Amino acid sequence: MRNTTEKYGKVAIVIHWIMALMIIALVFIGFSLGDIEKPLKFTIIGLHKATGTLVLILGLFRWYWMISNDSPAPAKGMSKADIGISHATKWILMLALIGMPMSGIIMSMFAGHAINMYGLFEITPMLEKNIPNAKFFGSLHEIGAYVISIIIGLHVLAALKHHFINKDNVLSRMLGR
Repeated sequence: MRNTTEKYGKVAIVIHWIMALMIIALVFIGFSLGDIEKPLKFTIIGLHKATGTLVLILGLFRWYWMISNDSPAPAKGMSKADIGISHATKWILMLALIGMPMSGIIMSMFAGHAINMYGLFEITPMLEKNIPNAKFFGSLHEIGAYVISIIIGLHVLAALKHHFINKDNVLSRMLGR
């Protein structure tokens, strides 16, 4: 269940892949919202907000899990530059797991909109309605989507490079092998 210095544990692997799928879906949906007609658009925005909130919750758990567990050692043969880039990318993604959902939640609250969590319960706005602030956080959210898209792309390319070019165990560790 827990990580070791050789490989990731089942909890880290499952959370990584669930969050990866959720984040990729959120980014894709976020970029597609302009092409969706009302009233379907409002339904999809509601699901986007609920899923983003769930990403925040899982992201906080992932931070806890990362801090309270060992991390696998860098793959043999990795240069100091590769290790530094790997760590920087990991921390940028970890910050994005918190920053992206928070900017969306704050934007929604400043716009005066609740977050319906899949019909189970609702998170009511805890901030006074303020459209200029909502637009500011909306801009942060949009910029963040571009940044996280680039970082995820680089993350995937790096994993594929390790697997197919370096032929090391970096990708296989996150696949549970």
